[in-house]
Amino acid sequence: MLSLLLNSLMASATSSVPLPEVNQASSPLAQMHDIALPEKVSSLPIAPGYWILLLLLILSLSWMVKTLLKKYRYHAPRRTALAMLNAMDSNANTFASQVNSLLKRTAMTYLPRQSLAHLNGQPWFDWLDKRLPANHQRKIGTLLFKRHQQQGLTIEDNQQLLILAKLWLANSAPFEQVNISNTDPQNILEAQC
Repeated sequence: MLSLLLNSLMASATSSVPLPEVNQASSPLAQMHDIALPEKVSSLPIAPGYWILLLLLILSLSWMVKTLLKKYRYHAPRRTALAMLNAMDSNANTFASQVNSLLKRTAMTYLPRQSLAHLNGQPWFDWLDKRLPANHQRKIGTLLFKRHQQQGLTIEDNQQLLILAKLWLANSAPFEQVNISNTDPQNILEAQC
């Protein structure tokens, strides 16, 4: 009971004493400011490593484009010859001569004239065989030689020649130089004219 009496006395004493007025300006909560965020970091200037990486990327892309364009231009005569071959009439009597002429003209766009113009007959057929797959070699020469015979080529022979010529023109390997040392010097002189 004594504690109750003490509590009531204290409550009456504190209620009669006026509380000091709190100054808003001196309050620590009033003095607090918002959190100051750092300024936004600019993406410029880019670090030198990124400039070097960008330069290497541009150089490698330009090298790839240049290489692809060079390859595309290198194979343009072959693609043109293939289109001309597809446009030819394979049932014509002169088909074998046209194919032979087309193959020689195509080869001369890639190699010097003096190395190919003198080739005919078996040396020409052997050189043609080098660009054909192994299972198709020794066939094109026989078919091209038949064009000079009296009976000529049959329709099946013309179809086989068409297939072989397409295979020869579809080969994208670089053309090999002709070894001129085994050929007749008179023919070489004639080819240079």
